[in-house]
Amino acid sequence: MARTFYDSLTLNDDIQLDLSMLEATGLITHDESRNHSMATLHGTILNPFWLQTTPGTYGLNMNWIYPTFDSEHYLDISAADCTNLDFTTTDYSLAVWFYWTDTGLSQVIMGKYIVSNCGWEVYVTKIGAAESVTVRHHHSAGATTRTGNYSLGWVTGEWHLFSYTRTGTTCQHYRDGEPITTVSDVLIDPESSIAEDFRIGCRYTEDANWFKARFHRPRAWSRALSADEHRLLFRLGYP
Repeated sequence: MARTFYDSLTLNDDIQLDLSMLEATGLITHDESRNHSMATLHGTILNPFWLQTTPGTYGLNMNWIYPTFDSEHYLDISAADCTNLDFTTTDYSLAVWFYWTDTGLSQVIMGKYIVSNCGWEVYVTKIGAAESVTVRHHHSAGATTRTGNYSLGWVTGEWHLFSYTRTGTTCQHYRDGEPITTVSDVLIDPESSIAEDFRIGCRYTEDANWFKARFHRPRAWSRALSADEHRLLFRLGYP
């Protein structure tokens, strides 16, 4: 296959997922990375709301009729099509734009995991005035079954770019392209989640922790992005 302009961009080296969401309609959104997987939309009570945020830039308003109806929408990529997102001992990076609504519960943005068993997940939580994003690894054995890291200041009702780099046993959260205070446990490698689907908008059981938010362009890399690349993500992608 010929190398494309997309593949030639340094930012896209080792990118494993890039849901640009340019379809702006329907139940499928395509991965622009070389893996070319497809995320399928599932849900109950009406349809999610596609939005055009600026000309040529799109996103989804997931479960947008909360609290009038407790709709339940999520996207998934089958395990067979997302083995590239099975980050265990490798460094990896994540990014997603979002604009969330507090429900009093944790809301899963995305993940490939089973609680206390395997994989990784990203979720938002508001407890009192503390609005946080957490990245958590899950483990099937040992005294510490789950390790995580979090950052504060993720205000509801505003667009944010959350991006993240895990390098060895350390990690760093970024907001709008800039590094922010990151509180972390000892960062144990996640157990393999190769047999699990990748999901956006709900917990792994597909029955709770619904993401009540607008969001745009989830991405993942099997390498550590540099600080300059996180800044570039913000400059290139403001929705």
